[in-house]
Parts: sequence; C-alpha cells; structure tokens
Amino acid sequence: MNSEEKLNHLFEALKAEKASTSVADVTSWIQASAQATAPKSTSKMIIQKNFFIMSTIAITVLVGGLIFLPGNKESKDTPQQKHTTKESTLDTSTCVVDQTSRLKMNGRLREAPFIQPLTDFGIIPLPFVEIENGPAIIPIYPIRSTQQARITKNQSNAGSWFSSNDSLFVDTLFIGVKSLVFKGDKCDLLVRGSERSDVSMKYEYQLKAKGVFNRKNHGNCELSYERRDSVLTIHLEREEQKINGVSVIFDNSVMEFNVPENIDVKMDSDLGDIDVIGLRTNTTKVYTALGDITAENISGNIDLHTDLGDISMNDLSGKINSITSLGDIDGEYILISDNSIFNTSLGDIDVQLSNSLSDCSLDLSSSLGRVKIDRPDFKKKSGSQLDIGNGKWKVIMETSLGKVIVR
Repeated sequence: MNSEEKLNHLFEALKAEKASTSVADVTSWIQASAQATAPKSTSKMIIQKNFFIMSTIAITVLVGGLIFLPGNKESKDTPQQKHTTKESTLDTSTCVVDQTSRLKMNGRLREAPFIQPLTDFGIIPLPFVEIENGPAIIPIYPIRSTQQARITKNQSNAGSWFSSNDSLFVDTLFIGVKSLVFKGDKCDLLVRGSERSDVSMKYEYQLKAKGVFNRKNHGNCELSYERRDSVLTIHLEREEQKINGVSVIFDNSVMEFNVPENIDVKMDSDLGDIDVIGLRTNTTKVYTALGDITAENISGNIDLHTDLGDISMNDLSGKINSITSLGDIDGEYILISDNSIFNTSLGDIDVQLSNSLSDCSLDLSSSLGRVKIDRPDFKKKSGSQLDIGNGKWKVIMETSLGKVIVR
C-alpha cells in the first residue's frame, strides 16, 4: 500500500472515531491561558485608576476651598435672616441704635445719639422760605439785656437801645423823675402805680414771620430816653415793614412802667392798647390813635382819649375827660370832683356815678338814640335830651349815635 492510500485510510479512521474533547475542556484551557497573563495587566489598571481618583479629589478640594471659604467668612459675620415678610421688616429705632453704638464717640454723644428714630406718617409740611431778595425771619428768643441806666438827680442824660435780629429787651431804672412822657409807634402800654422811689421801665420787642416772602428793608426798633431836669421822655421808633409775599407775622411790642406817687404821666401812642392802674398823680393823660384804654383806681386830673377804641373806667376820682371818636364808654364807681366830659361820636355811654345827683348838673344827649337816668332814688328817660340837677359839677355826656345811661 502506498503512502497516499495510507493517509486516506487514516483520515477515514479518524472521521469514523467519536470525538473525546468536550466544550468544558476548551473553556478550562482558555481560562488557564488568561490567568497566566492577568497579573501584569491588572496591576497596571489599578495604578491608573488610583491616579485618576487622587487627582479628582485634589482638584475638588482646591476648587471647593476657593468657592466656599469667602462665603463661610461672610456667614460668620452676618447672622442668618429669616425670609418671612413679618420678620424681615426693618425696625428703624433698633437699626439706628446698633449703628451708632459701633461708632467711636465721646461720652456725651453716647448719652444722646445724634440720629433719632423717625416715624413717617405720610404728612409733608409746607416749607416756609423767603426768596433771595432778603433773609427769612426766623423765630428767635429775645436778647436779655441786663444793662441798667441809672439817672441821678438833677443830671441831664440821654441814651438809646437798638433791636438785634428783630428782637429787643430792656429793663432799666430812672431816679429823680417828676414827670414821665412817652411818645411812640405801635406799642401796648402798661403804667402801674408803685411805692418805690424810682421809675422802672421794661420793654420787650419781638418779630416773627413764616411764609414765602421777601423784605425790602428790615424793620429796626429803636428805644431812646432823654432827661431834662426832672422830665423823662421815652421815644419808641419802629421802621415800617415792607414784606411782599405770603406770610404769617407775629409782632410783640410791650412797654411797662412802674411809677411812684406824685409823678405826672403822659402817654402818647400811635397804635396799641393802654392800661393805667393804681396811679396817684396830679395829672394822667393818655392818648392812642388806635386802641382801647383801660383806667382803674386812679385819682387826679384824668384825660383819656382814643380815636378808635373803647374806654373802660373803674374806681376813678377827680376831673375826668373821656373821649372816643368811635367806641363805647363804660364806667363804674366814678366820683366827680370837677367839671367832666364823656363823649363818643359813635357808641354808647354807660356810667355809674358815685356822686349824688345834687352835686352834679347833668347834661345828657344823643342825636340818634335814647337817654335815661336809672338810679335807685331817681329814674327818668327821654328820647334825646335830659338836663338834671343844679350841682356845682358840670357833667356832660353826649353821643351822636347810641344811648346814654347814668346809674
């Protein structure tokens, strides 16, 4: 048999023979081969993974530190706030106190913080300003002057005071005065009797204004005195105010005299009320162009005159002339000791006489009105004219329009 036939015969035998190798044997062979090469590749992979993990951790720590460290510092300084609507409302007073307490300041400022809590009620006040032509008048307190002008007996002297910032206050004494004369502009006067031996004078002037206005000139006030022998003359001059715009002005000008006995008094004012009380003088003469006159507890020669205003009298004795152009004349406990006149052009006259009717000769008249006598011991009335009594004191009471009553 040749070699070719032997090979064919062998192949046929092998084909006919049953396979003795299983799938499990092949699997075991593959695993064994893999285990032989595994140690080297596995260690390399583990090293790569460890390097990646460590790098990631380092980068994360570095970036997180940069991000969170400033935020943590701020959160330590600033307390967490609750974001509810009620609790997030600012308390102004608390905030102001906390802020001021951190400032470095002296003890005086700590006791009284310079910022006070404010409450906004939604009310906006109207501003009061003066336009640029002149400074606005602002409320100020009067300048209290302690200056004393003591005038010795038998010495002539003169002096004056001027207002500053629309304010003036004077309080002084005058010695050796036998006659007091006042002449002045707008001023309320009070003349009071006193037991002292000298004449005291107190004057207060103050001007306040609010609004939107300008002033062409400032109304200065000047108070001066002049003494010749025993006659003391007081002058008060005030410059006219010229204010343009809308403003509210408060003007206060008050003069007060305390006068000893036996000093003649003469008051002459252009505008203002005059009160004379408790004087024991030979002559009391009072005149105001516009204002009321009040006279109480005075004796002597009394002359009360106002162009426009009422005259009120109480407990007067002596020779009395009471005249007003437009106003009423009222009197109680009036004792006449000389001829007297009570006259008003437009107004009523109502006087209670302490005299008996036999002491007086009454001449009562009203051009348009009624006249009457209404006393417990005598009553009489007439349409326009009454003449009663034949006493030594002539008493005339007349009005053009009004009524006349003697009580």
